[in-house]
Amino acid sequence: MTTLPGTIVLAAASLFSLATSASSFRAPRRFGERLGFILPGADGVNEVRAQYGGFFLAVALAGGAALAGLIPRQAGLVVLATVFGGLILGRLVSLVLDGTARAYGPTIRALFVVDALGLAASLAAYAAEAAR
Repeated sequence: MTTLPGTIVLAAASLFSLATSASSFRAPRRFGERLGFILPGADGVNEVRAQYGGFFLAVALAGGAALAGLIPRQAGLVVLATVFGGLILGRLVSLVLDGTARAYGPTIRALFVVDALGLAASLAAYAAEAAR
C-alpha cells in the first residue's frame, strides 16, 4: 500500500540524490571543494565521481524504481534509511573523534542536519507504509 509520506520521501530523496550525482559528475573539483577536499589529480576526480556520482545515482535509481513500482516501496525506503543512517552515524563518530564541530565548514555542518532529517523521514515513511 502506498502512503503520501512515502511518496514524498522517495521523490524528495531521489531528486536530492540525482542532483548530488549530477553535480559531482559534472564538476567534481568544485563539488569536492565544497566538502573541503583538494583534488590535485585524476585520482581524486575519479573518486568523487565514483563515490558521490555513482553512489548517489544508484540511490536515485532505487528511489525511482520504488516510485515506479519496479521494486517494493519499503525496499526503496530501506535503501534511504541505510544511506542516511550510515552518513549520520559516520558524521557522529567523526564528531566524537574530532571532539568539536568548530573546524567543520558550513556545508559539512548542514549535512549533519540533512542526514539526520533524511534518516528520520525515511524511517517514518517506512513505518507509515508498513502500517497500511
